[in-house]
Amino acid sequence: MTSQWHERKEFALSRESLTALLANDIPAIRIELFANHEECAQFAMAMRNGRLRHYGVDRPIGYIGMAQYEYRWGHDKKDYFDAVAEANADQKDVFDRSFDPMERLISTLQSVWSAPVKIAEDEYGPYFAGIIRFASEGIALHADYAPFNMPGYSVDAIDAQLGWNLFVEAPDAGGVTKIYNAPWAPEMKDDEPPQSYGLYSGDFEGVESFEYSAAVGDVVLFNSRNPHEVSAGQGVGEEGRLQIGSFVGRVSDQSLVLFS
Repeated sequence: MTSQWHERKEFALSRESLTALLANDIPAIRIELFANHEECAQFAMAMRNGRLRHYGVDRPIGYIGMAQYEYRWGHDKKDYFDAVAEANADQKDVFDRSFDPMERLISTLQSVWSAPVKIAEDEYGPYFAGIIRFASEGIALHADYAPFNMPGYSVDAIDAQLGWNLFVEAPDAGGVTKIYNAPWAPEMKDDEPPQSYGLYSGDFEGVESFEYSAAVGDVVLFNSRNPHEVSAGQGVGEEGRLQIGSFVGRVSDQSLVLFS
């Protein structure tokens, strides 16, 4: 991966920009007006009526669906896949009352990518993809890269990983994502996933960085192996920053696989 981005700006989606983002040559891609404001308002309302759970982290992050983070320690891999059906049902409940951003995202990526774009699968079946989140209080500094986060899962064979989010509600201020151009490379011990959440910001002083703000209806993609954090939002009710997203990994045949 490159040590410096070619340009510190957001790019429109194309095959060239997607390839560059996977190589960490650029900091972000924005798909403007991925969803219209009526669709976003319907999705936000459906979220508020969905079955909400919370991450086991210091800042409360409400979510609908599931995150592999919750199954990273003290669980067999099968526990994650046993929970996929229920998570899909909770996600579908929101989609049925609004629209399906996952189907639209896969179709949008497929329009610029020659290899298949699909939900990732493992020996136990498909992964869950498309976690719905309430992240008004921000998200601590962390990095996401399946070869380190998910050893033993099929997605540990990817060679690049992106994160994407569709913002259906955005704060008036704050809610800014900051990305550090410092691809995460922790020391692995006996295939035990290292702690990737709550990284020390002092380790990245002087590192090239990029910030982007949420905008209603836009999708933003970035290379999730780079440490990133989200500031607290201000100005839109108690939830503030409402979104849905997943990871996108590239496998050896150049297919893109989605998982959460």
